[in-house]
This record gives sequence, structure tokens and C-alpha cells, in this order.
Amino acid sequence: MLGFLPSVRFADVLDILVVAFIIYWILLFVRGTRAVQMLYGLLLLMAMFILSKKLGMVTFQWLVGNFLGGLIIILVVIFQSEIRRGLAKMGQAPIFGRTPVVPRADFLDEMTQGAFRLADARVGAILLIEREMGLQEYVEHGKKLDALYSYELLASIFSRNSPIHDGAVVLRGDRVAAAGVILPIPADSAVSKTMGTRHRAAWGVSAETDAVSVVISEETGNVTVFHDRQMESVNGAMELREVLGRLFVGPGGKAETAGPAENGKGGATGGMGEGGADGSHS
Repeated sequence: MLGFLPSVRFADVLDILVVAFIIYWILLFVRGTRAVQMLYGLLLLMAMFILSKKLGMVTFQWLVGNFLGGLIIILVVIFQSEIRRGLAKMGQAPIFGRTPVVPRADFLDEMTQGAFRLADARVGAILLIEREMGLQEYVEHGKKLDALYSYELLASIFSRNSPIHDGAVVLRGDRVAAAGVILPIPADSAVSKTMGTRHRAAWGVSAETDAVSVVISEETGNVTVFHDRQMESVNGAMELREVLGRLFVGPGGKAETAGPAENGKGGATGGMGEGGADGSHS
């Protein structure tokens, strides 16, 4: 009775499922980014091309047809940032065998207290904490240290008299991998256009990598955490410790009792607070 239907092989079903999964993964990956608007623009252009063929609009059809002829190159150019980030995510798969360096609990406690000591002194800083994705390309743009972390080292790096105080510090495990790291400033977006320089740089890193950035505002003393395209303002050392404990899952990564919380400033979790609206040296 169903003999007129073509035979379906297991490979055909697998092929459809793999393609469907890839499309779903891509849509999930670009959700909430400016790539979505670009994708809508390309789809609109393709719809206009199809419509022009139906209506016999020869000139418009020729123009758009030539433009879409190099679609693969266009997609690579437009979505280069998303493609790079997606390939990096794929490279984090366990099959590649890279073991991330997970900070110890006592290091997170010490770093948390150090961050709020800098905040109380109105010392601006960016602490870039490495997770699964390596940050060597950022380390190359700073002064390599590979020194054991301490508050004294941090305070000397971000001292206003230090020649590298405007750069970021890259933390790998419980060591300072590099200081004075110049981070790229991303193009203005709906989220970052009201941020100061430090906050915009940290936002850009959180969009490109899985690193966690702790930003201390020089003007207000607010402390903000950037991770996975998200921004959280924290109100004290205890809250910062809880956020870091949540983000670093593994040996020493679970939230433990931190030292006495020091008073800090900031907005509600997920908001920009005062720290996001600082000036050029936020």
C-alpha cells in the first residue's frame, strides 16, 4: 500500500537529524546577539530576490543575484566573530583532552577580599580569570609575569603610578599570568554603549571567550562581574565570592564561606549599576 513512497534509509534519518541539530545549535548560539539582526537582513534579501523572479524584475534580480552568488564568503565575513567563538566552543569538548586550571577555594577567597580592598581605595582594575578557553592570545598583548597571586602584587600593578595600571590582569589558577594586558574594545551595541572603557572591554571578552572578568570602577568603587555575555553587579565580598563559586565548578570551585563581607556598591544582579555608566576610566 505504501510501496509508492521512497525507501528511507537509516543514513537519511541520521542526515536529517544532524542538519536539524546544527541549525538549532546555530540559532541557539546567535540568540541575543547582533548576528540575529544580520540574519534577518539576509533572509529579507533572499525573500526579495525570490519575489523579484516572480515579478520579472530583471535588473533587481541581477543585482541581488550577483550579491548572493558569494553567499559563503558573505556569511564568513559577517559572522566571523560568531564562527570563531563557535569553533572555540567545539574545541572545548572533552575529547581534546585539555584540563582547565580551576582556582582553589582559598584563592577565590583571597581574590574576593583583594578586589574589594581595591574598590574601597577607588583603584580601577580588570581581573580576567581563565576558565576552559585559553587566554594566551591576550597574555601575548601584556607583560608576562607567571607570579603567585597576592593582594600586594595586585595593588602594585594597579597603582596609579604603575605604567601598566590601565591594562588587565590575567589570572590562571592561583597565578598572575600577565599584567598590563590591552583588551580590544568592541563596537557599540545596545548593551555596551553606556559603559565605560573598562566595562566595555570586559563585556567584549565575555562575548568572545568563557573567561570571567571582575571589573572595579575607579570612579565609584562598584564591582561588576562579566561572564558568558552576562553582567552582574555585586554588593559585597560575600556576594562576589558566591558568584565566583557558582561559575568555577570543580575542585575548590563550589561556593564556600568567604571572609567577612566588605561594603561595596553596585546595582541589582544583572543590572549595570553605577559601575556601568562610568566615564572613559570606569
